[in-house]
Amino acid sequence: MFRNPSSFIKSFLFVVFFFCVTLTSVAQQGGAVVLTGKVTDGKTGKPLPFANVFVNNSTIGTNADENGNYKLMGLTIGSIEMAVSFLGYETIKQTLRFEQPGIKTVQFKLIEGMQLTGVTIYSKKNKKREKHLAIITRELLGKTPFAKQCRILNPEVLRISLDDNRHLSAQTTAPLIIENNALGYKIHQDLDDFDYFEGRVLYGGSTRFELLKPKDEEQKKMWRENQKIAYAGSLKHLLASMVADSLWEEGFKVYQEIPDSMRLFRSVRSVNGYNTIANNIHNRIEPILGNRLIKPGELMTERLVVSKMMLEVFYTKKKGSSPYSDMPYAYTQIKFPQGYCVITPEGWVVMPMGFEIAGYLGNDRYSTLLPADWKRDL
Repeated sequence: MFRNPSSFIKSFLFVVFFFCVTLTSVAQQGGAVVLTGKVTDGKTGKPLPFANVFVNNSTIGTNADENGNYKLMGLTIGSIEMAVSFLGYETIKQTLRFEQPGIKTVQFKLIEGMQLTGVTIYSKKNKKREKHLAIITRELLGKTPFAKQCRILNPEVLRISLDDNRHLSAQTTAPLIIENNALGYKIHQDLDDFDYFEGRVLYGGSTRFELLKPKDEEQKKMWRENQKIAYAGSLKHLLASMVADSLWEEGFKVYQEIPDSMRLFRSVRSVNGYNTIANNIHNRIEPILGNRLIKPGELMTERLVVSKMMLEVFYTKKKGSSPYSDMPYAYTQIKFPQGYCVITPEGWVVMPMGFEIAGYLGNDRYSTLLPADWKRDL
């Protein structure tokens, strides 16, 4: 985790994104990948019938048959993160890389779920549990208007604990089901970990999206419009704009931190006690275009976002607080510990390399979360 140098943020969300998906159309790739294999018990070798096999964070998936065999068609070359779940077993995730189309075989072996030890687990009707469940619900769904149209259908699968250091933690014994009636999805979330402490939250796991059936054409149109709202200003939108070199046209202003050795001044000048973008140029940060951040990947389905220095991002179509008085817009800091991450031309992260986000784009929650295979209107 990196430190936020600005005191304007009272608290921030730190999220490590594990969005490993490939979304470029099959037509562009000249062929598709068909993934086949079997899901079995890792100890006994017995098949696990009807196990869920899916591309993490997407609507792409299938169920194994009664003998544990599965077949997932229409995948594209590149990297994807597969997830496999079965009731009573630990969900596993595995990153796969396909460099050629064709039939690929991968066997998945699951182990039975582990029990939590060394913590106090609240019973279902405990008042403290209800209080902490409200916090978890708020942090998972967010505070956007869409959050009011979301609900957790099975909170009983959450195992909630509070340790001696006042960290609120949670894990799921089965996928947590979140119904998002704002965007038209049912989300199945295996929560590997949830940690909440002093306004900061860290959580992760595997996510499977299921399309809800609209009751009529009007609801279908409403869902599509809400999805467009959720996309605007999102991380996916930012990365796609970098690839297209259309950051400014899409409402983003991106600045890159200047290395110490290249700074012209050693102190930040201020106006009336406030920093300004103008006074920071040639000092601490400089504006940067998308084409300076994007490099070709090994495959035509891949692009590299390359930056050894921290990025400061403003989304000018949304008001917000920032450390600069002349830039009162939604503000985000992005850092790449390895100096890069791998994405698709559509802006979906396939190899995050542990990149870190603080601020506006770090506040994405399930009420505004879109599946990786969601496509923007052309």
